[in-house]
Amino acid sequence: MHEKELKIGDIAHLTGLSEQDVRALIRAYDSLFTYRTIGRARLFPQKAVAIVRELTELSGRGLSPEEIADEVRSGKDRAPPEEPAEEIGRTAAPLPSEVVIEFGVMRDTLARQERRIARLVEELEQERELRAEEGERFRKTVDDLEGRLSAQQEQLALVAEWVDYFDRQMDEVTRPVFERFRRTVAKKGGSGQSPGRSG
Repeated sequence: MHEKELKIGDIAHLTGLSEQDVRALIRAYDSLFTYRTIGRARLFPQKAVAIVRELTELSGRGLSPEEIADEVRSGKDRAPPEEPAEEIGRTAAPLPSEVVIEFGVMRDTLARQERRIARLVEELEQERELRAEEGERFRKTVDDLEGRLSAQQEQLALVAEWVDYFDRQMDEVTRPVFERFRRTVAKKGGSGQSPGRSG
């Protein structure tokens, strides 16, 4: 059974890298890859995917290109001796096509989910800012109403004092004349007599 050989686009699809990144890695570490050429297309064995992944992982560790190449080679040396690309194509098991499709679907689904999460986070932040602004406006409104209520209470207290004053004045005006006269006479009579004198 023939192993399915991969083009650069296939490797990019399986590793999640761009074709440009895969080409740059293959160009920089050409000695690590085996391939055969048909016309202008280069066909790589399945193990090229593992090499590209390993190169990507090692690149993130801050190693120099020489150190990265040595790391990959040392890993290859521990593996069984490799056959020429043409021989591998005749002896290795092919990668099922549905696996390639599932990787692509999974990657696209994850990308869509990440975009959706980012959009939801942005909407949540906007909603939070709106609620904060509304809360601030509400606090200002409450403070304003409390100020107005306090001023009105002061005015009502002043009006109540004036009402009490006018009520007392009206009581004095409407009291019968005789009652007022009697009160006045009683006051004068009580204060006009001197002690020890008889009438």
